[in-house]
Amino acid sequence: MGKVLNIFGLFFNLGGVLLLFVFGMPIRVATGGSIGTWTTADVHFQVKKFDDIYNGLGWIGLLAIIFGTLLQAIAVLDQK
Repeated sequence: MGKVLNIFGLFFNLGGVLLLFVFGMPIRVATGGSIGTWTTADVHFQVKKFDDIYNGLGWIGLLAIIFGTLLQAIAVLDQK
């Protein structure tokens, strides 16, 4: 059972890393937000929609990495 959990953990980690590589970390300044004197008030609805999709997929990637790590930890603890 430990080997199966380890393999699934590796696949979740790989998928999470790929999602984060393509869509970026979910923790960033949102479209329409501001940093200092810079503002992004003139944003189209379509750009905001893509930003929300990228943010959601970034969170999925981050959670996949956490879940994969937990599966690998359980696999190691399961070995006797």
